[in-house]
Amino acid sequence: MREARAAALLTGATAAAILFTWQFLTVAFNYGGNWSALFCTGSRLKQPPVLAGENIHRFADSYGYDGQFYHYIAHDPLLREGLDAYVDAPRLRYRRILVPGLAWLAAGGRRRWVDEAYFTVILAFAFLGAFWLSRLAAGCGRSPAWGLAFTLIPSVVISVDRMTVDIALAALAVAFVLYQRESRPAALGVTLAAAALARETGLVLVAACCLAELRAKRFRRAAWFAATAVPAAGWYGYVNWNTRPYSADWLGAPFAGIVRRMLEPVGYSLPPLGAAAVTGLDYLALAGVLAAFLLGLVLVWKRDFSRQGLATALLALAGILLARADAWQDMYGFPRTLTPLLMLPALRALQGGPPWYAAPLLMAAPRVLLQLGPQALGVARHLAPGAG
Repeated sequence: MREARAAALLTGATAAAILFTWQFLTVAFNYGGNWSALFCTGSRLKQPPVLAGENIHRFADSYGYDGQFYHYIAHDPLLREGLDAYVDAPRLRYRRILVPGLAWLAAGGRRRWVDEAYFTVILAFAFLGAFWLSRLAAGCGRSPAWGLAFTLIPSVVISVDRMTVDIALAALAVAFVLYQRESRPAALGVTLAAAALARETGLVLVAACCLAELRAKRFRRAAWFAATAVPAAGWYGYVNWNTRPYSADWLGAPFAGIVRRMLEPVGYSLPPLGAAAVTGLDYLALAGVLAAFLLGLVLVWKRDFSRQGLATALLALAGILLARADAWQDMYGFPRTLTPLLMLPALRALQGGPPWYAAPLLMAAPRVLLQLGPQALGVARHLAPGAG
């Protein structure tokens, strides 16, 4: 037992070290040593005057990416300093308080330490995700080194690259499977409570546990799992009270979003062969997501009412109804949002299920990794004379 735990700790530390090394190299050689570039702040949006002293790297002629908003939230998690005015959708993004809130707490509420604390929290979840995955693998009779695969999961890659909060839910999804397998209800309850504060998708894990217990007529357990959503409900209420209304047409006709994306490929400004290769990986990722949708429906048809099976089915249903165009257009968008759906079948394969259950995740990962290509070339030019 001690050996397995030590191996998992080593795996987690190695995973965090690998991702930190990548961050260090890309910041040093692509962004002139300015770590704030990881927040991907766009020049087309206003910057909070209170943070002007941070010398935030701003990407020219760009609206930036989601990490910039979570950066602001980490500086003002309780909505006391007006930074929500610089967040595109405060009512939506402030609900995802786990990562920015932990960063603020780790910094002791001191503004000058918030950024460093935020980077640390992201790497801490990288450590935890790999640690939990290593333990899960060892418990299934596999090598603890499988935990290193956590570094290749789409939302992990994206969070490390652009400081989005999705890495937390990816790590907690592994914990969700692990603590069920180990029959540790208290640890599972904490995991569910944290997942609901990481991103709204985390509530699907809570719902899956409640439904599984209700079907088995274990009403006390169902009530216990329902109670894990209370912190999120309280926080959502606080956010709603202190932010302007938000509405978006996220849901639509079944499969409308993914079908539209398949029929309207992105045009890339690349040589023909390169554009064809990138577009091919786009379609491979979309096919992987579609396979995950169908797998979720198959689990319903097979009447798999386990917690993990129900979570997969519910996530598949949410993805099938996801119709907002920009959620599908961005190749950092849908793989990140749907990572829990891609992960759960893969974790089932790790536990001894059919190997092809891992296919959706494996099909989506290459396109996300390809996004790091320009940065990798920038690093290579500095490390290898004549490269690029």
